[in-house]
Amino acid sequence: MIRSLPELKARAAEGGMRTIAIADATGEPTLRAVAEAHRSGIARSVLVGDEARTRARLLDCDLSPDRFEFVNARAEADICRLAVRLVRSEAADVLMKGSVKTAALMHAALDRAAGLRTRRVLSDVFLFPFGPAGEQRLVGITDGGMTPEPTLDQKAQILVNAVRLFHRLGVALPRVAILSAVETPTPTFPASEDGAELQRMWERGEFEDCVVGGPLAMDLALSEVASALKGVESPVGGAADILLFPTLEAANIAAKAIEYVVPIEPAHVVVGGSAPILIPSRSESAEARMNGIALGCWLVGEDL
Repeated sequence: MIRSLPELKARAAEGGMRTIAIADATGEPTLRAVAEAHRSGIARSVLVGDEARTRARLLDCDLSPDRFEFVNARAEADICRLAVRLVRSEAADVLMKGSVKTAALMHAALDRAAGLRTRRVLSDVFLFPFGPAGEQRLVGITDGGMTPEPTLDQKAQILVNAVRLFHRLGVALPRVAILSAVETPTPTFPASEDGAELQRMWERGEFEDCVVGGPLAMDLALSEVASALKGVESPVGGAADILLFPTLEAANIAAKAIEYVVPIEPAHVVVGGSAPILIPSRSESAEARMNGIALGCWLVGEDL
């Protein structure tokens, strides 16, 4: 079981070099991350974009262009299309956003004829370390990147995506908390009713190899003390591995609060497509991007 992001990077390196297609790698954090991925034996990179400008930016960062492959393109739409094509054709294993807009890259990635779309819902899983020293584990937040207001059916698919990712991390029976502001189902908070229904679906055997509990407030999902004090019984109370948020907005705010208030260097990846997709925020550090690369490469070849 992988319990930390350093362990994840070590395991990804042991898995051998993968190939990442990066859409416009002219930003310094992106360049430093892909250079470190190469040095660590995790991934080689194909840099799609204005080749002359990308080479110049590498030199500005005191990085050698010799270790990279280049695909020359200038228009944002062309950069995104060519990066996706590399992954679709299996010339690359992972798709990564550089300095292009997320919407532009996902438009290409979701193209029905030439993209990475499958029949599954795509969702973002954000990993962060949680717990005291010696007992630390990775916890996932989903979905903070793809579906603004997921329906019950979409939440079920988002849940399955996250569970499959945690299986790959070595967690045999991931515990999923369906989050809401309240623990009692009420029409005032529709997410609470979804949480109760998703738990019932799990009880009926509709979700395999996991434990699902909901609705739960976030304190009850992560704190055994809070669960005991409130007297709330849940199959995942105080021990959640996966936090399924009611909306993209809520998940995104929570993830960024953890990243910048704690602070930590997270890892996140979009799953549900035919290959892992990395969509780092423009403000993410080189280390966080490197963590994402390691996560994406570790997932290559999995049915996620």
